[in-house]
Amino acid sequence: MLFNSYSFIFCFLPLLLLAWRLAGTDGSRRLALVLLVFSTIFYALWGVGFLLLLAALVAVNYAAGQALAAPDEAFAAKSRRLSRRGMFTLALVVNFLPLVWFKYSGFLAQNLALLFNADWRFVSPGMPLGISFYTFIQVAWLLGVYQRRINPEGLFRHALFSSCFPYVISGPIVRYEQIGGQFDTLAASSAEGIARGISLFSLGLAKKVLLADGIAVYANAVFNAAEGALPVSGAEAWLGSLCYTFQLYFDFSGYTDMAIGIGLMLGLRLPENFDSPYKSTGIVDFWRRWHITLGAWLRDCLYIPLGGNRAGRLAQYRNLFLTMFIGGIWHGAGWTFVIWGALHGLMLCVNHFFRAKIKGRSLERTLNALPCRIFFIIVTFLCINACWVVFRAATLSGAMSIYTAMLAGPFVFSDGGAAGLAAFLPNGYFQGWQPFALLGISAALVWAFPNSREMLRGRADGSFPTLKWSASGLWAGGLAALTFASLILVSRKSTFLYFQF
Repeated sequence: MLFNSYSFIFCFLPLLLLAWRLAGTDGSRRLALVLLVFSTIFYALWGVGFLLLLAALVAVNYAAGQALAAPDEAFAAKSRRLSRRGMFTLALVVNFLPLVWFKYSGFLAQNLALLFNADWRFVSPGMPLGISFYTFIQVAWLLGVYQRRINPEGLFRHALFSSCFPYVISGPIVRYEQIGGQFDTLAASSAEGIARGISLFSLGLAKKVLLADGIAVYANAVFNAAEGALPVSGAEAWLGSLCYTFQLYFDFSGYTDMAIGIGLMLGLRLPENFDSPYKSTGIVDFWRRWHITLGAWLRDCLYIPLGGNRAGRLAQYRNLFLTMFIGGIWHGAGWTFVIWGALHGLMLCVNHFFRAKIKGRSLERTLNALPCRIFFIIVTFLCINACWVVFRAATLSGAMSIYTAMLAGPFVFSDGGAAGLAAFLPNGYFQGWQPFALLGISAALVWAFPNSREMLRGRADGSFPTLKWSASGLWAGGLAALTFASLILVSRKSTFLYFQF
């Protein structure tokens, strides 16, 4: 069941809110039970086998967490053969084995067959929905227990935290420290919470259905043509890459808005995941704004354990590269994702090196001036857009076809008019005014408007943009119109892009 489906919008969500309302007077324990029951149903609808796998991992992780939470003396007395560090390592292996089997076994078998020139017939198993996300969620919980920052608070609590449906499938990658305490204060939904939650859910639905799904048609046309070795002009390659760049942003940020909106309806505050990432002035800045919870996970659970920046500049660059390299592999089983992660690792190293060189100098103040910032935003966006090409392409040959066309140049000399446009876009991947209108609207929303969090919660400094949310008839009417338009197109049944990761 998708957030952008009639069954969720008109059946599951209303039933949840009704049950929440009825149980609201019975205390947080009863509300937590309601949330766990609905989360179980939500995930079971994707497949009972997938639910059993999630339940098994929850039980195993809780048992490991209880053992790790014991005092050192008690742990040593109970486990004579295994150290506490060994127990933690074993728990990590147990968590990552299903992920490796379901997500990477086909890729590994394919490459081993090529390496040994063998004709192996391997059928890759289907990937359980959300396994990449809930594995990271539980690994972060285990790390918190191992570092004695978290104490297990019962199997029921751990099951609820690990399976809570708004974030279990596609994030945000929630930490127990962020959400655990909120389960103790669950209460009947307030009118403002419902209003804010519905508003954010509606904005996310519009992002997904009206923008991401609308512009996906043109991105798919170009990338599918490249995969099929069909001709792609320079202009078509650039426009196709831009379409995917905006599609991915509005698809994933739309899902996150919907997830956070559902949380607000229930009185839960989920962490933010996007902060206008295409306004970034560098790759370092980008990873502080894009998929914020993944960036935080990679920093705390990978980069810092690798050594962070504690052993000098070269070690820092090595750790940055390895972190992003592994982050690329997390996104998918394919060489395209490996290359994407490596490219971001290299760009992060270059950006950190440059920032270290100018820190505290007059050049730093000069580059912080508005004209320079605009220039760096453009350069950063072009780098990100170029990297999304290999991220989107199904094969390396498809990515190379797009890159070759992009490097050939988007411009052709012609007499203008219809003939000029035909020469500019010769293959019919972009017809009519709709793709250009969607690109223009996407660019305006990304660079000229505040993001969802700023409109509803304000900026980081506490100020609000001019276009801020209010419980007014104007906002209600505008959101109703957006929702109505979205519901008309919901029947297209498009899944969220990050479900495949």
